[in-house]
Amino acid sequence: MKAVVFGGYGFIGAEIVRVLLHNGVSVTVADKSHGSRRCDQLFGYGAVKSVQVDILDAPSLRRLTEGVDRVYHLAGKLGTTELDENAVEGIHVNIIGAVNVFAACVENEVPMVFYPSKPNVWLNTYTITKHAAERFAQLYSSNGATTICSLRYFNAYGPYQASGPVRKIIPCFAQRAMQGLPIEVFGNGEQVVDMIFSADLARITVDFTEVAQDDLPLDCGRGIGLTVNEVADAVNCYFGNSAGVRHLPMRRGETPDTRLVADIEPLRKLLRHLSFTSWESSLAATLQWYEAQEAELLGVTG
Repeated sequence: MKAVVFGGYGFIGAEIVRVLLHNGVSVTVADKSHGSRRCDQLFGYGAVKSVQVDILDAPSLRRLTEGVDRVYHLAGKLGTTELDENAVEGIHVNIIGAVNVFAACVENEVPMVFYPSKPNVWLNTYTITKHAAERFAQLYSSNGATTICSLRYFNAYGPYQASGPVRKIIPCFAQRAMQGLPIEVFGNGEQVVDMIFSADLARITVDFTEVAQDDLPLDCGRGIGLTVNEVADAVNCYFGNSAGVRHLPMRRGETPDTRLVADIEPLRKLLRHLSFTSWESSLAATLQWYEAQEAELLGVTG
């Protein structure tokens, strides 16, 4: 089996590549950034083929997806308030880029394509572009030759997730706690999130593409809610940080008191052996990674 992973150097994309390699799939990583050294660092020497590609370059996508069995489209422009400052770029990358990928796959009759979506509850550029691309996925999937399936990812975390420039909950909390500073929480912290470990997310995604039969997006989280305050307390506890939490005004584009918890029953019916790594052990593994990164940085700069 041959697969192409667009955005395969990214946080979730790289995890999906690792799962595919473990399953014996021949993988091509297609990413805007390029370099055999980076590929070898992430996946091992010679494990995958690496191709530099821009998803806005439609002809390149048609050539790249020819004769492929699976396509995972993880490339995109992230950001909440960050992307609002550059909405046009977000539209180009997240909508036009996605349409280019879908069109290339349909033209080449790729049997199965995966596109990750998200809960559509906030009014910001990222959410709008992701929802629009999800709908285009359904449109292109309706041709019949190519199935474009989607999971709505909830709050992913795990090793290798960058701490910037886009703010993500665990890396930002870890960075503050390691420095002995109060963790900064937007709003009152009673927003409910559904945290899912990146390794679980990747494994579920690959399993999903093996059995998905239509383009109906399904929720993908643990189905367990935690308040943002509870997440902050867990991170502070791990690092022994007594500085606590500092509450900030809500970010533009996010709604106070949201409750985002996945309904995983449809996914559980499809994947009978659906399972998750425990919150405690996966969080510890994630924070250990940030701790090691911080120690390495201090060793280099000290």
